[in-house]
Amino acid sequence: MKTKKILCTLMAVMCIGTAALTGCGSDSDSSTANSANSVAAAQTNESVDVTAVADKLKDGIEFKDELAELDEAKIEKIIGISADSYTKAKVYVSSSGGTAEEIDCFEAKDADSAKAIADTLTARVESQKKVFENYVPEEMTKLGDPVLVTNGNYVYLCLSNDNDKAKEIIG
Repeated sequence: MKTKKILCTLMAVMCIGTAALTGCGSDSDSSTANSANSVAAAQTNESVDVTAVADKLKDGIEFKDELAELDEAKIEKIIGISADSYTKAKVYVSSSGGTAEEIDCFEAKDADSAKAIADTLTARVESQKKVFENYVPEEMTKLGDPVLVTNGNYVYLCLSNDNDKAKEIIG
């Protein structure tokens, strides 16, 4: 039993490390950013607090795993998005690395940054698919149908088992 726990912990650490390395320097294919799995909303002038949206997603959706908030440095290291491309952000990831559950909410500095953030998040989903397909195949359901919304300078990604609720909260 102890060996099993050690192996699970090592696998989780390897997944997080692989995701961090894969997310950092990958060129994303623009065709994946326009996939049928992403949801795009029209541009709006409405001001949104992305940190509040992230918290509503975390509190309003039932996640299998505990979600851990990433600070600015870890957002750049793990997700691959540098702080100079956004004005506000809140990111939660699976604390154990055993699920693909994740919440990413960004207010980009401008339209170009919003597109770059959306492309990076799309590439992250693709990277996570490679990690989880053999590690925890059940997580492929979330990764195969991510909620990815770009609305003006706001970009949201939610990987959960309740896409309808996620879309409702994001708006």
